[in-house]
Amino acid sequence: MKIDISQVKNTAIARKSDIKIKELNTLDINKLNASINSNSFSFKTNKEQDYNVFFRLDKDNIGVKLSENNINRLKEFFNEDNFIDTNKGIILDKDAASYVVGWFADTAYTRNYLAADKDNDGEITALEAWNLFDLVNVNYELLQDKNKEYFLKATNIDETYDSNRIAHSIEGKSDLSEALDIIIDMDKDLDGKVTAGEYWNVEDKDYINEFGIVYDDENHSFMSIPHKKIKFNIAEEELKRLKEQIKLNNIIAKLKKSQSLDNNEKEILQKFNIQNISNELKISEDKLKDLISSDKLGDFIDFTKEFKKDLSDTRLIDIKV
Repeated sequence: MKIDISQVKNTAIARKSDIKIKELNTLDINKLNASINSNSFSFKTNKEQDYNVFFRLDKDNIGVKLSENNINRLKEFFNEDNFIDTNKGIILDKDAASYVVGWFADTAYTRNYLAADKDNDGEITALEAWNLFDLVNVNYELLQDKNKEYFLKATNIDETYDSNRIAHSIEGKSDLSEALDIIIDMDKDLDGKVTAGEYWNVEDKDYINEFGIVYDDENHSFMSIPHKKIKFNIAEEELKRLKEQIKLNNIIAKLKKSQSLDNNEKEILQKFNIQNISNELKISEDKLKDLISSDKLGDFIDFTKEFKKDLSDTRLIDIKV
């Protein structure tokens, strides 16, 4: 299904923490080198303890594993004096350190990766993923284009993290290093925030053809900042319900123009809360069904004048993704 993202493309769905790192002194560098040589750090950020990027956050020495692509992007973006080479990777200093530490803090603390790793083994299992805060809400409405094809239009994004109650949003296992590497990779311009456009990797496009929608047990849906890129299917029952509302709106539009209804449209109208409609109009269900089935359109329009106005003013339900 086509999805119009033009309205939300430039909305931020994730932001790095605002942390300023002071320039490393000789003592700081010596402490980092000691941790690098002994492979002993304040936190395990992957199970293998295989790290190639190092920095200090407050009094903690931290090692992470970033992809070579992201390391090269950082080196191209920040000044050369922001990097100190070691035999096992690079130490980050100054602006480069502030940038990576900002995303590290967002991943470790805001998104809760450190606390979620209950056994401190450097690995986030699917069960531990229930304790992550990886989800932001995207609101949608279902519409029809000029060819009567259905499409979803993203209307706005709530810029807050929600608790991840969808354990299967991680296929297999993940870790803090991987989550950090993914979010840095998404930050295409290295400005410290990830927009919906960067998340979907759409560049100048206003539509996308495939979209991951994850539903929780309360029938809300979410867009997850992924640990890995995962494809989900939209819930068919939710689409069916929204399509019925579109059809009802089309029927009401025909009635307003005094156009006759076909048999399919009459059936839809009869099935759509016929009891509620009859109560609203203060006529019996049998009388309402008779008006519809006998195609007494003039009488029906008289009876439904106020009801049609209420329905036509009703907005489509938002889906949260």
